[in-house]
Amino acid sequence: MTSDGSAYSRFQRAIRARNLPLIQATAAELGWVALQDALAILLVIDDRDEERFDRTAVRWAGRLATEVPDITLDELAGALVSLHALPDENAQRSLLAITARAVRPATLQPSTSAKRRSQRPSPRWMA
Repeated sequence: MTSDGSAYSRFQRAIRARNLPLIQATAAELGWVALQDALAILLVIDDRDEERFDRTAVRWAGRLATEVPDITLDELAGALVSLHALPDENAQRSLLAITARAVRPATLQPSTSAKRRSQRPSPRWMA
C-alpha cells in the first residue's frame, strides 16, 4: 500500500473525481471490479464519453445477467430500461438494488496463490 492508500481507495477517489483515465488505471490495478462499482464507472462514461456508453452498458448488462444468480427475465428487462434511462436517479436506485444481489463469478474467485501482475486478467468492465 502506498501513502495514497489502497488500490481500492484510489479507485474510489478516481470515480468521485470522474476521471476516466485514472479510473481505468486504478481498475487495472484491482484486476476485478464489482458490479456496483462497474455501474459507477458506467455513470462516469455516460457523462464523459457518450460514444462508449452503449457498448459498455451492454457489457454491464451481460455481467448483470451472469452475476445475479436469481435474476428473472422481467428484472433483466427492467434493468435494460433503467440503463436506457440513465442518469435518472430512479434508474440508478433500481440498478443499485439489483446489483446488491450480485456474486463474484467462481471463475474469478481469488486463488490461494497470488498471481503476478502480468498473469492477471484485464478488468472485465472495460469496453
